[in-house]
Amino acid sequence: MSARPQVGIIVGSTRPVRVGRPVADEIAALVEAAGGDAVMLDLAEIKLPLLDEALPPASGVRTEPHTIAWAERIEALDAVVFVTPDYNSGYPAALKNAIDYLKAEWVGLPSVVVSYGWSGGASSNAQLSAVLRYIGLELQGEGVLMPFQPTDFDESMRMVDAAAFVARSEEQLRLAAEQLVGVAAEERAAA
Repeated sequence: MSARPQVGIIVGSTRPVRVGRPVADEIAALVEAAGGDAVMLDLAEIKLPLLDEALPPASGVRTEPHTIAWAERIEALDAVVFVTPDYNSGYPAALKNAIDYLKAEWVGLPSVVVSYGWSGGASSNAQLSAVLRYIGLELQGEGVLMPFQPTDFDESMRMVDAAAFVARSEEQLRLAAEQLVGVAAEERAAA
């Protein structure tokens, strides 16, 4: 096991063409530079079905192999970054589903929300942050809002240059990664 904090990066969008993965890849590099080990948790790759456990997540009873695997992945983390788009003033169903699979695994986990969209994902950030606080995650700051500009997209609404989009928020992302890794390292040392 690494002595470095394990920081999960949950990519909340499962669309085939999405901004979330390039954002998450940049965050992973920043987490590594800040002294943590980035653990990519791309929901498009994990493919959790809609919550299908017989008992509620708060029971702690896990019977489905995908639930057990998801719980083990989250339990192994020292912190987590939630990367979310803003879909109709909210965050994606796949992300809500992934969160709702678990309960105790989230409690006390230091976290940050990184959102993107035309308003920087302000609505999805606020919604997701409220849910995360409710279930007991320790949010660090107000998160990072990454606003789109019209020039970010071509005529077919595909992002022209994901690296340039991410670069506009690089300083905020770097500071968020450093803070999250720092908190996770402190909690790890105190345990």
